[in-house]
Amino acid sequence: MKASQVASFQLTMTAALRRPWSMNKDGAIWYGQYKTGSKRHPLTTKQGNKNFYKGTGSAGYGKINSAGHFVIDWKKVRTYVVPAELTTTNLKSLVLPNTPRIRQITRGYDEGLVDPELTWNNIKSFIEHGVNYSDDFDLEKNNYLHEIVNPKLDQIEAEESPIIKRD
Repeated sequence: MKASQVASFQLTMTAALRRPWSMNKDGAIWYGQYKTGSKRHPLTTKQGNKNFYKGTGSAGYGKINSAGHFVIDWKKVRTYVVPAELTTTNLKSLVLPNTPRIRQITRGYDEGLVDPELTWNNIKSFIEHGVNYSDDFDLEKNNYLHEIVNPKLDQIEAEESPIIKRD
């Protein structure tokens, strides 16, 4: 049996392409069955089809070139103008500019602050002593220097010292 043409079922070929949608009075295609309904709710990714991507509303400020590198278009980067009266205002910054910096020195840890042994020792100290196990430590007396020493290093130095202890 030969397939019949679409023209025999519809009025025109363009009407077949628009099926099952209808047209509004302004000529826009209307994708629903009912003209009434909630049109004022925002469209979310749950209502759209699988290709619908809503985004976050942020503008892209660059592109990826053919080599795979991200190239920034400086015309699209946001710049914020500082008000001229900012120096004469009574507003203060959250951190004072003369706040001293705390220096941390690690002794006995090869990788410094990211050493896994230091993390393990911190976990053990937290379990044994709780959150504030170093309340007696005063940074102002130590000139804002926080020295972190491996407990094994103290044991090795005690064993190597020439002082003989009597029991």
